[in-house]
Amino acid sequence: MLRRDLVCLIKRDDTVMLMAGCMISEYVQKFDEAYRWTNSHTDERLNYPFRIDPSLKLDMKTIVAVLAKDFAEFIKHTDMLPGRCFLLARELSYVMFDLKIKHTVTIGDIQLADGMYVGLSHASLEKEIRDGYQFDIDETGRAVAKPANAHAWITLENGQIIDASILASRHRKSGKEGRLTFEESFYHFGKTGTPELKHIPFMTGLAYHHDVLYHPRDMYGPTYGQWFDTYLGFMNFMNGVR
Repeated sequence: MLRRDLVCLIKRDDTVMLMAGCMISEYVQKFDEAYRWTNSHTDERLNYPFRIDPSLKLDMKTIVAVLAKDFAEFIKHTDMLPGRCFLLARELSYVMFDLKIKHTVTIGDIQLADGMYVGLSHASLEKEIRDGYQFDIDETGRAVAKPANAHAWITLENGQIIDASILASRHRKSGKEGRLTFEESFYHFGKTGTPELKHIPFMTGLAYHHDVLYHPRDMYGPTYGQWFDTYLGFMNFMNGVR
């Protein structure tokens, strides 16, 4: 006979899995629409063919633990995460390379309890893509892209997502004391103890980074350029394996 506390734990885990499954199911529909929109508005070569299989099982607790360890090696604390979603998407991607998990970058917005996180629209995306890279200068005098009007996360091959900055951003806005741990800062569907969030994908793949944020003279130009090549090679390799 199972102890009552173990029964409660099993029921809680089942509820979390069910909630995550429902969120993934709804998300996949929007993701497919974003995938098609991206191909019709940008170079398809930057949007690697990506098909989600919700039946695939991924251990999110282990993935988050690996991410937390990786991020802690080059970021001092989680207060540094907000506002860096595009660079963080690259770092998330490199960890997925190590874990051999197929994934794609996703550009979009988040529906919060108090409104939209960015206020993104397809019209604003089209304008950014049409305008292309726009030079700006950071506080050190280095060339960087102008602030982007979108949000970035990654989508995994089973429809789960990982967002590295939204929870730290909401935590900072809440005015609560202290900082999130790195493990607390990675959002995915079914994560407990998080604010109400609904990720809405608008674009998939590398097209936004390439068309809006990348330029060879930008301080992150070589970083992004190498990532583009590595990502495409990784996905070719993984599709050859399974």
